[in-house]
This record gives sequence, structure tokens and C-alpha cells, in this order.
Amino acid sequence: MTNKNLTTASNEEQKAIVDANNLLAAKSKIYIAIGQHQVFKANKEQSIVGEILTYKTVKESNEYKGIPYVDENGVEKTTSNLKDICKYFFNCSYSTMEERLSNLESFGEDFLNASQKIGLGIREMRALKSLPTDEQALIIESEAVEVGDKESIKDLIDDLKAKHKKELDNEKKKTKDADEQRQVAVRMRDDYQMKAMDYQTELESTKFKADAWVDQTKHLLFEATKYESNAVESLSRLIALREHFLDDDNLSPQVTEYLAAGLLHSFKTLAEDFAQAWLETSNILEGYLPKMRPSLDVLQELNDSAMSNEE
Repeated sequence: MTNKNLTTASNEEQKAIVDANNLLAAKSKIYIAIGQHQVFKANKEQSIVGEILTYKTVKESNEYKGIPYVDENGVEKTTSNLKDICKYFFNCSYSTMEERLSNLESFGEDFLNASQKIGLGIREMRALKSLPTDEQALIIESEAVEVGDKESIKDLIDDLKAKHKKELDNEKKKTKDADEQRQVAVRMRDDYQMKAMDYQTELESTKFKADAWVDQTKHLLFEATKYESNAVESLSRLIALREHFLDDDNLSPQVTEYLAAGLLHSFKTLAEDFAQAWLETSNILEGYLPKMRPSLDVLQELNDSAMSNEE
């Protein structure tokens, strides 16, 4: 049978030949990469970075399926996923290889090579990775890494880890305290609302009597004046808190953010509640708006009127 070349093959055959050549080229790169890795490893010439970069090349190629290997029982097989590649060509688990690749991307080639020479283990590398980026940099760029002082590096990692844990614990405690205070505030607000509802029920049970309307009116106006004073006092306290907050130049940006968020919400809630109450009340009592005046003035008028009647 005569072999066809690209000039005599049909369009479908030409496409099949091109696809086969492309697949072979892609697989060839993987074979070469893995072959070089195995040679270097046998001669103990390949660094951990070289091994990780080889793995990265294989992974990103997406051509790691169908690579022939011999399993632990001497049976010839082909790879079906990256786990097979890691196990039979890199002699480690997939999770270990992924962790190494992540370390390379986080710490860079220089430090990873240095860590291999120094002998930093998985524990130290994981502890280092758990630290904030700026603290990682303190270790990576430290003199201890330059001179290969393993014990100093381990001590530095442990110290920063303990410091970081303490900071996290403090933040958790602050969050817990803030949550408890928020719950107290919610309970207080709910309690005030319940008391307001009870007071409304009490008022509804009180009917004006013809012979006692003056005293009943005075009582209600006294109540209105008392609650107005309470509201003014609450607002004054909020304003005092705001001024105290604004006068303190030593607050950290984080504290300032939290205080500002809470105070803004408190003022906004008060303003919205009072504005809504005013709109409702002024609409209900619209016809009496021209006669609006302070409760204390009305009480004085009632007293003057009562005295006149007695005379």
C-alpha cells in the first residue's frame, strides 16, 4: 500500500495528519521534560525549583494523559491524570506537588532553593505561609537566610507566628466584645420599644373625664415634656461622644472607622425616626399647627386659667 503525503491526501486526511503531528509534538515536549527530570534526579543535579518547574510545564500543557509508565506491580500502563504523573514520575503525592508549586509562586525561586539547601521542612514552610505577606518578607529577606542559619530562621518563624496568633486572638476578642455589646444594645432597644407599647396600652385605657380634663391634660403634657427632655439628653450625649471622638488625634484608622460607622448610624437612626414621627404627627394634627408652642407654655396657661377660675 502506497503512503499518502499531504499533497495527494484528501482534506480530511490532511487534517488528521496535521492533528497527529501536533499531538506528537505536544507529547514530545512532555516526554522531554519528564526525561530530563528523571536524569537530573538520578544524578542528584536537579534543585527542588527545577522539579517544580518541570511539574508546572507538564500541568499547564494539559497533555499529561496517556504517558506510559510501569506501576509497582510491573504492569505497563498509561497516565490518566496528574495524580499518576506525580506518583510515578515525581515520586510524591499530587497534594504535595501542588503545595510545592504554591510555595514557589508565593516565595519565589531564590528562597525555595535556599530553603532546600538550609533544610527547612514542611512544618516551617507551612508556618511561614500562614503569616501575613509583610512578615513573610521579613524572613525571606533576613540575614539568617543569607547565611543559612536554620535554627535562627525557625526561631524567627516561631516568634512571628506567636505574635500573629496573639494579634488574631486579640482581634477575635474585640470582635466578640463588640458582638456582645451589639446584642446588649439590641436588647435595650427592644426593651424600650416594649415599654413604649406598654405605655401606649396604658394611655388607651385612660379616658378623659369632664370634671378632670385639666389635671389629665397636665399629666400628659408633663409626660411629653419628660420624654422630650430624655430625647434631648440622648442627643446631647451622642453629640458629646462625637466631639470626644473628633478631639482624639491618637485613634488608629481602624478605631476611627469603627467609631465613625457606629456614630453615623446612631445619628441617622435618630434623625429618621424623629423625622418620620414629625411627619405623621404634623399630618394628623395639621389644623393645630398655627397653635403649636412648647408644652411648658401650655402648662403655664392651664395653671393661669385654673387660678383665674378660682378667683
